[in-house]
Amino acid sequence: MTSLSMKQFKDSQDSKSQFLDCRPTSVFASSFIPNSINASLNGSFEYMANCVFQKTKPLVIICEDGKDGEAHLRLESEGFKDISTFNFEIWKKGGGIMATIARHSASEAQTYVDLMKDVSNAEDWEVLHVKGTSSVPLIDLINDFSLVSEGDVLYCGNGHKSMAAASFLQIKGVNVTDIIGGLSAMLVEAPDLEK
Repeated sequence: MTSLSMKQFKDSQDSKSQFLDCRPTSVFASSFIPNSINASLNGSFEYMANCVFQKTKPLVIICEDGKDGEAHLRLESEGFKDISTFNFEIWKKGGGIMATIARHSASEAQTYVDLMKDVSNAEDWEVLHVKGTSSVPLIDLINDFSLVSEGDVLYCGNGHKSMAAASFLQIKGVNVTDIIGGLSAMLVEAPDLEK
C-alpha cells in the first residue's frame, strides 16, 4: 500500500479529512501530528475508530511502516470507505510540527485520584474501577466532551481508550493527562489504591 506524500498529506489537512494515528499509545504520546487522534492497533482498535470517526468522511490513517495494510483492512471491514494512509516517518523526516500528551506512571496514581475519570465501557467500570472515580465511557465523552475538565487524569483498562480520549480532547482545546497502562498497571504498581 502506498503512503500519501508529504504534499498530499498537507493538502488533506486543509480538507474535511479525519486523522487516525494507529501507533502504540506510548509512541504516540511522545510525538504525534497535531489534530490526529490515537486509536492503537494494539487496543480496541475498531471500537475506538467507531466511537471517534465518521464513516462518511475521508479518513487518513497515520501509521508505522508495515502497519498500513492491517489498519486499512480492519477499518474497511467496519464500513469505512474513503481511507488513505500516511507513513509517520515521512512527517518526522520532513521536520513536521509535533505534539505531545503528558502521562503519569501507575505508581503515581494515588496522587491523582481526585482528578481521575475512567473512560472504560460502563460494563467494565461496573466490574472494577478505582474507588472514588466516576465513569465517563469514551463514547459518551465523544458525544459530550464537557463531561471532562481541564487537568483531569484519564484511565481505562490498559491505556488505549484513555489515549484516544486525551488526543480527542486536545483537539477540542481541553488538556488532560492519562495513566500509563491504565487499571492493569495500577493493579501491579499501585496495590494500595482502593479498587
